[in-house]
Amino acid sequence: MEWTFARHAELPLTNNEAERTLRGYVLWRKGSYGISSHRGELFRQRILSLVETAKRLKLNPLEWLQQITRACIEQRPYPIPEGLKI
Repeated sequence: MEWTFARHAELPLTNNEAERTLRGYVLWRKGSYGISSHRGELFRQRILSLVETAKRLKLNPLEWLQQITRACIEQRPYPIPEGLKI
């Protein structure tokens, strides 16, 4: 058996970082006793994705969400951060 992390020093030995990232959301879901509707589940998925993406891009999630909401109300394209542009 060959371990990839043995050949690549930059790889972590555990997945603790991923587990720590998910912990808050798992606790949120547990505390809310799950989602009872499809639309509620879509909202949860999308807001969590927005928050995690904002954190990784070092953006304020609330400010970004406000900009997106404002753009939708004004019927104009919503802002895409530099880190996400292709």
